[in-house]
Amino acid sequence: SVAFCEQFETATASPEAKLAALQAAVKAHGAYAKMCSEGKGVDRHLLGLRLSLRPGEEKPKIFQDTAYTESSHWYLSTSQLSSEHFEGWGFSEVVPDGYGVAYTIRKDAVILHIAAMKNEFGLNSDHLAHYIKEAATEMRAVVLACKLKDAAAKPKL
Repeated sequence: SVAFCEQFETATASPEAKLAALQAAVKAHGAYAKMCSEGKGVDRHLLGLRLSLRPGEEKPKIFQDTAYTESSHWYLSTSQLSSEHFEGWGFSEVVPDGYGVAYTIRKDAVILHIAAMKNEFGLNSDHLAHYIKEAATEMRAVVLACKLKDAAAKPKL
């Protein structure tokens, strides 16, 4: 969410404010992902409308709009495997100027597979991996700082 990004970009934001923004963003993302898995995501609705067009039928203006075209171009395509048992898998970008990111979340790790075509767009999977790791490390530091503060505030017996 925008609020999450703003909190993490604000040098004076407290770890607690950052954690609250992270938790709100995770909650919102989870709710939207659930809606999508139930076929209730806006992209599913628009896909259904687009696929219902008959051959030769004129496309409604929404499908000709620049915003629709841009939002349908998957610069970042992701996929998740939810298993401790997969040791290797593959995933790829879906457009020449995009990235494909497969990930699995394990008990003690997050594993990523990042792909991009070598072409005139100059994408670099190593750079994206660096920035994802940097962001994950920053979020981890915020969570740990809040946990340590909570632990320190509890009375010792």
